[in-house]
Amino acid sequence: MASPLDLYVSRLLYDYDCVIIPQFGGFVSNYRPARIDEKLGIAHPPAKDVRFNRNLSKNDGLLAQACANVEGWSFDEANDYIRQSVEKYLQDLNQGVKVKFKKIGVLYFDDHQNLRFEPSNDQNFLKASFGFEDFILPPAVAQSSLHSHSTEVSESPSEQKVVVPISDAPREILESDQSTRGIYWVAAATLLPFIGLSLYVALVTDFKSPSDITLADLNPFATAKEIAMRYTPRINSESAIAPVPHHAGFPENTAIFPFSFENQRIDSNGVWVNLDKATLPKPINKTSDRGKLYHIIAGCFGAEENAHKFVSNLNDQGHDAEILDFHKNLHRVRLRSFEDYGTALVALESARNSGQFPNAWLLKKPLS
Repeated sequence: MASPLDLYVSRLLYDYDCVIIPQFGGFVSNYRPARIDEKLGIAHPPAKDVRFNRNLSKNDGLLAQACANVEGWSFDEANDYIRQSVEKYLQDLNQGVKVKFKKIGVLYFDDHQNLRFEPSNDQNFLKASFGFEDFILPPAVAQSSLHSHSTEVSESPSEQKVVVPISDAPREILESDQSTRGIYWVAAATLLPFIGLSLYVALVTDFKSPSDITLADLNPFATAKEIAMRYTPRINSESAIAPVPHHAGFPENTAIFPFSFENQRIDSNGVWVNLDKATLPKPINKTSDRGKLYHIIAGCFGAEENAHKFVSNLNDQGHDAEILDFHKNLHRVRLRSFEDYGTALVALESARNSGQFPNAWLLKKPLS
């Protein structure tokens, strides 16, 4: 024999906030925090308040699936069982009989033929409150009885009243004020250095983002020129790829990829990287500038064909570009190479300021 339908509904209310009986209505539960009934002196734990909504009648399959799993029915058989139960509920309601859902509540039509629902108060569907029950608070001691008791005790001939000198009260207040002021001074002395340091950092770093500030920015003896010539290493992160417009001869599918090759110092402009899949590594003709240590890198390409196209485009513009090497599945194209670091920095800034290579960067690598 199949279990009553209200048994499945009550079980599902522990895990779901809404359980719908198709073509009948839905039971909706809402979280209610712990509360105290001051009039009755009872404390209630957190719970779920259950309400009935007759407009929630579309079959969502939850109740039918629960019946099918327990009874071993097919989905259609479970829906037939629910439909028969609903017909019985509607028949009872139309005859003025109250329909009781065990542990949930009672449904009935009032005198104006309005469907009413009275939730049951003997069941808590909130799993987090399992084991918690209502309890009666201890009675509070009335202030009046306490006052009368203290008066009777003071009037006893065996007791003596203790009179507090009037002069003690201002002294206690004064000591409290002094203690409070001392706390304020300690708090002020602690916070002022941090406030001053924050203002100094904001001024000397020109209100940069915290991720762009380095220890060199906080050095008061560093010159502006030294800070300007510094190149901050970038973090290797594929999530920081930023597409850029096609210009300066770069092929399509090219982006700024802000990571450092061989932990070189690369500034915030990032690195030109072509995103095509890399070819298999093979020997690359090294540059003829043997002995030169610093190289201005104009772009990095996964496909060797794209690297050669970029070199050809640069050479047509009058540059002496060449594929430098194949590193981490990328063909690195150098614009020029230098022996002296200072000369290389000047040439790098000139290439960037021209607007044609705003993302060029400097690679330090000996060539054999």
